[in-house]
Amino acid sequence: MKLIHTSDWHLGHRLYNYDRADEESRFFGQLAALVAQERPDALLVSGDVFHSGAHGNDVAKSFTDRLLEILAGSPDTVAVVIAGNHDSYSRLEISQSLWRRCRVHVLGTPGETADGDADFSRNVIEIDGRGLVAAVPFCHPRNFPSVRGAVDDDRQTAYFRGLRAYVEGRNAAHLPTVLAAHLAVGKETDFTGQTKLAVIGGEECVEPAALGLGYDYIALGHIHCPQWVRGSRRVIRYCGTPRAIHFDEDYPHGVDIVEVAAGAAPVLRTARFEPLRGLRTIGGRDGLPFEDALKDLEAAELPPETYVRLNVVVAAGERIPVEWTERARQMSASRGFRFCLLNPVRPAAEPQSAAQGARLTMEALKELSDEEVLTILSSARKMTDRQKELLRGLMTELSASEGVGGAVR
Repeated sequence: MKLIHTSDWHLGHRLYNYDRADEESRFFGQLAALVAQERPDALLVSGDVFHSGAHGNDVAKSFTDRLLEILAGSPDTVAVVIAGNHDSYSRLEISQSLWRRCRVHVLGTPGETADGDADFSRNVIEIDGRGLVAAVPFCHPRNFPSVRGAVDDDRQTAYFRGLRAYVEGRNAAHLPTVLAAHLAVGKETDFTGQTKLAVIGGEECVEPAALGLGYDYIALGHIHCPQWVRGSRRVIRYCGTPRAIHFDEDYPHGVDIVEVAAGAAPVLRTARFEPLRGLRTIGGRDGLPFEDALKDLEAAELPPETYVRLNVVVAAGERIPVEWTERARQMSASRGFRFCLLNPVRPAAEPQSAAQGARLTMEALKELSDEEVLTILSSARKMTDRQKELLRGLMTELSASEGVGGAVR
């Protein structure tokens, strides 16, 4: 079975208030060309289709139109799309029945019966006699459906164990089996470009074995840096984002083409995608004094409309002057760049408490999703589940009333 594994599209994402619709169009064009060339049996989208659950109708229409175009170029390809933590599972599933007529399986939640027990049949798709895909959307560990007869108190672990047993029982033809999921796996995972607190929700990553042993390939979403999960014998894979979402995602982006055979190691190739605009940090990781960073910005040989961030060294307690930002903005405009922010970098030798180290600038805070903000607040305030749900509801109502932001689960 041949797969194209992709995830974390974050459609509708605005980078420091810059609209990125034309960049998304470039990505869709590249993906459509690849699918038409490779003719995979399945296109797996492992969550975070949208950046916000309350995305605009124009973003939803773009997703619908472009996914149909992609599949039109490969008439035998089946698409499997699961919800991530940024997605609204209910909005994804609203057209589920109609999507299925177009060879698209959209799953927002783990299937369950009216009694709240796991219904694994709703989350396992057979791909035209070529293989089985078990698709598990993002779900809080305590919210997984219960599994009858499970003795493990961990609902998430019990669910994945029960799902694996169901897949084995259904696979009489010994077809290749694939698990698609959206969660953090492996304590040694590379979180480059992501706030670890926001990524794992303040909880431990699950161990690879918790997903169930025996799959021929596990297609994960959630972590933006492409990588094999350590300790998985090159079976569990994060394909990463097809384009950079934030400045710290300084690594290649694309999608994976995977050949999967029963009982054999997956054979993987990565297709790199060229972005319409790049993201460049002036000053490097350690930062520069402002005047030096400004000179480097003036001398930078970058394509027009490159997004730029300046890492500027500031002393403890020092604030970035407003005029610095204005000068950097004007310099960027004169060079044809898209200025985003001045990012303060404190000397590493300065002692910081854990709370100080986790502080975010106002500009960086604006880039966080509702779910990431909720995670940080709930962890800092040690909120109960009930308090978190109340805050989540308020945030969702506010987003809906403003027409921006994101409904979160």
